Amino acid sequence: MWVEVILPVPVYSTFTYVWDAAHPPVPGVRVHVAFGRQRCLMGVVRSVLHEAPAMQAKPILRAIDTHPRIQTQQLALWDWMAHYYNCAIGEVMQAALPAFFKVDEGEEGPFTISDGSLAHWRWVGRRSDEGQIAHVFGQLGRAVKQSEALLQYFQCALTWPERADDFYPWIPQTALQANGVDTAHLRALQEKGILEKSMRWESEEHLPDVDAALADLSPAQQAALEEVQDAWAEGKPVLLRGITGSGKTEIYVHLAAQAMALGQHTLMLVPEIALTAQLYRRLEKAVGPGRLAVYHSQVSDSQRRDIWEALVRPDSAPRLILAARSGLFLPLERLGCLIVDEEHETSYKQHDPAPRYQGRDVAVWLARHLEAGLLLGSATPSLESYQHAKTGKYQYVRLDERFGTSVPPQVEMLSLVKYQALQHMEGPFTRPAVEAMAQSLEQGKQALVFQNRRGYSPFLTCMACGWTEPCTDCDVAVTYHKESKSLRCHYCGQSRTPSAQCPACQKSAWQWRGLGTERVQETVEELFPQARVLRIDSDSTRKKAAMTQFVDWLEKGEVDIVVGTQMVGKGLDIQGLDVAVILQADNALQLPDFRAHERAFQLFTQVAGRTGRRDSPGHVYIQTATPEHPVLLAVQAGDYEAMADQLLRDRQAHHYPPFVRMIRLEIRHRREYVASQAAHYLADQLNQTLGGGVLGPDAPAVARVKNVYLQHLWLKLPVDRGLPTTKKRLRQTVDQLAFHPDFKSVKVVMDVDPA
Repeated sequence: MWVEVILPVPVYSTFTYVWDAAHPPVPGVRVHVAFGRQRCLMGVVRSVLHEAPAMQAKPILRAIDTHPRIQTQQLALWDWMAHYYNCAIGEVMQAALPAFFKVDEGEEGPFTISDGSLAHWRWVGRRSDEGQIAHVFGQLGRAVKQSEALLQYFQCALTWPERADDFYPWIPQTALQANGVDTAHLRALQEKGILEKSMRWESEEHLPDVDAALADLSPAQQAALEEVQDAWAEGKPVLLRGITGSGKTEIYVHLAAQAMALGQHTLMLVPEIALTAQLYRRLEKAVGPGRLAVYHSQVSDSQRRDIWEALVRPDSAPRLILAARSGLFLPLERLGCLIVDEEHETSYKQHDPAPRYQGRDVAVWLARHLEAGLLLGSATPSLESYQHAKTGKYQYVRLDERFGTSVPPQVEMLSLVKYQALQHMEGPFTRPAVEAMAQSLEQGKQALVFQNRRGYSPFLTCMACGWTEPCTDCDVAVTYHKESKSLRCHYCGQSRTPSAQCPACQKSAWQWRGLGTERVQETVEELFPQARVLRIDSDSTRKKAAMTQFVDWLEKGEVDIVVGTQMVGKGLDIQGLDVAVILQADNALQLPDFRAHERAFQLFTQVAGRTGRRDSPGHVYIQTATPEHPVLLAVQAGDYEAMADQLLRDRQAHHYPPFVRMIRLEIRHRREYVASQAAHYLADQLNQTLGGGVLGPDAPAVARVKNVYLQHLWLKLPVDRGLPTTKKRLRQTVDQLAFHPDFKSVKVVMDVDPA
């Protein structure tokens, strides 16, 4: 018998091997095979062949699994992604499989997939022996982490149904880990005879009721929920446009609970890992810790393995998985509900390496394939999703009122031209913005300052000769980070200490130019020395638990002013936030991107929506040199549909998505002239093959990254044109470039539906 095996190599086909293991082959099992000279690779069986191939095939080296660990729906997803995004299926497999799946030759692997049993922990004593618990906590003394782990066990036990006997319940290790318990501390408690461990198949009776803590919905929320349910009954995806603060999350929870009551899993995608900290707490109250799991790159391998094992089991308890875009690759055959929160966010797009997929679009395909209900939620949907709703492909559901007594924020434009002329500026702040922040602090409220650029200063310029300090490997200036006293490139990550003298004129006339979050934080601390200021950006949240701690501080009111980048606009619910100040709004409006106005509207609306989410209305101040800009006026009016309709008319007139399909080819080479020549040659070949329609080549705004020069070609294809055929011809033409004697070392990267 022969098998087709998927291997982690950038080749657009599977590989045939002879199956000589004792048990019969099944698609989805992992194998070790010889590939090339003295090389062993782990692959996954895609299909079984009963007829001999035309060429002689090598035997497999080893069958790692005896039964499938990859579900057939996962293999189907890999196939679709490879074809749609025009990449190798082996590249999809590399992205889809977590590290514990990739077993090296000669080892079982640190995390082999088990038979599906999960570690459970239980207090060794009896319920009736009340004094023993206090005695054990007293014995633990200075073992603080072990005491905390034991306390978490008892807190979880309170949410579990009581047993008929006198013992405490078995708590799944996954539930304890989700509450921050380290398995090392559990083992230490086991060694001391305090907890006992058992490998068990988790059953429904060990989990708390799903609907134990579901919140009551407002009439508007209930109506939206019923519209979603009706659309799902007809098999239609749903786009839920709910204004900020309208309570979309509660609708998500009710839909998840209904799916879980039917024995089905729910997958909820969020655009930022940082969002899981606050959202986890809200979901945990509704569905319980044993039913809620978190899955993203910062979760440990052991926790991800536990989630995978639980989902593979056909009789496992239904779960709600809160995940980043990588959650789409989980074994989800019993998926009943798929929710994409903040569906407009660009974070759902994978850029490098391949597959360069859009998580929202993959979710649409996956839900349709598994016949699961799909809900795309946002206050500011992407124009692609909005157009699908207008044409009837998606059901359009609106939630136009905020939950409870809160009202939408009041947005005011502050003209930088005016206040600079009047000399009413306090650093980067206009005087009204400073006064509004001061008043908010006096009332015991919180304020937000938004600046979408991290670091201290984007440019280090010599005022004697005009030299701006560049990155040595990229065509971009380095950013000064005052906290680390270093110059960093935000493209390649290069870091160095600033030189004392200008390398061009040898003078010491450096000046920090531009505004980053570190500099804004410094100014805020000078203006409000008594205020507690917190900066939230990708630098300050680099540590694993940083965002969780920040959310704690915000919820407890231990922060007065938040300075942040776009991270603060992605779904954070800050109860006391009263004022938001948006600095340098014009930067987002002037980007050389046909999506610039759409994204600026989304970003400013989301930031504004963080304010006034309880009783008092929020106040938003947008500092801009163009207060009459139509995008800013739409933000002020809160009129998404008028803005979206106008942008769609512009897109249609100039032939941009969603009215055409776009593919970008990025040509890369270490020599600039080779990249340029290859790009022009490829453009000529594609115009002949496709009959025209190729734009470019042109150099992007940053034309050199990591000492590699870039050129772009763009293809605009009609939506009704046969896209698979075009992609196939495109791939064949690109592959032929490798046979050109001058361009063998040129790399071409294809991006379907570029962000």
